[in-house]
Amino acid sequence: MASRKLKTIYLERMTIKISNLTPLEKERMDCVTEAANQLMKHYGLEHLKFDFCHSPGHLGLCHQGTLIEIDLFYILNASDEAVRNLVLHEIAHALVGPGHGHRQHWQNKARELGVTWERRYQK
Repeated sequence: MASRKLKTIYLERMTIKISNLTPLEKERMDCVTEAANQLMKHYGLEHLKFDFCHSPGHLGLCHQGTLIEIDLFYILNASDEAVRNLVLHEIAHALVGPGHGHRQHWQNKARELGVTWERRYQK
């Protein structure tokens, strides 16, 4: 039963199209984009682009030096606080640079930015 629910969620994630969003969902996207751009500017990352993606394996991605992406399904279903935390998580990746993953250097930067997480990352 749980696998069927996960499959349904996965299919919902993959079928979201911007053209099919409600005005409220589009407004949510605009608000998240504005907030993300303000955070990136605050941390000196205004050169990065912010966008949404459909990434079944990730909630967010940092493409070093070019782009931060957040899963569209996630932002439409998560709280403002959770989305902000995820954006800061990806900003921490951008600030420490490639090759650090979720190890100690990234963890230190993420904590500095106020990122919280429940997952246990490598030291």
